[in-house]
Amino acid sequence: METLYLLRLDVEFHQQAWEQARWKASRFVLVTTVPKEWKGRTMDAREILKLYKGQISVEMNFSFLKDPFFTDEICVKKPERVAVLGYLFLLALAIYRVFQRRVRQFITPERPLKGAGGCKLTRPTGQAIFQLFEYVKVVLLKLPDGRIQRALGKPLTYEQRRILQGLGMDESIYV
Repeated sequence: METLYLLRLDVEFHQQAWEQARWKASRFVLVTTVPKEWKGRTMDAREILKLYKGQISVEMNFSFLKDPFFTDEICVKKPERVAVLGYLFLLALAIYRVFQRRVRQFITPERPLKGAGGCKLTRPTGQAIFQLFEYVKVVLLKLPDGRIQRALGKPLTYEQRRILQGLGMDESIYV
């Protein structure tokens, strides 16, 4: 005796759902100081987006803005708040890039950084550096006199200490 199963599917294209997904995926927030007239060209939103898309290094630096985790459900009601949000993103990116650059200055092919999973990193990204600190726990101790003292849950690894030393941080901060 043999058992046979038959599966029948009716597939239908749902135009409205597709349009909504397309609209959501094509949102861009443009914060710019480019004037309406620039280098002999009228700079409307389409032209500014085209100019922005042509700058690959800028595109790579701001790739986090495309991550729905950061920008999917941001709701600001006033144009001024959109501008402030743009400046906050710029400030965060500047800090991130300076941090990444400072670490990369003391990482060499001869002395690479040992990243997560043991891989050798000669040009680590900020994300790879932060992953090395992912499981660092800071314990807060309340002293009898009311002061709060911070201590690490366990000693830092060699690579963590190396990064902090390369950033010029005093060893007493993390020991």
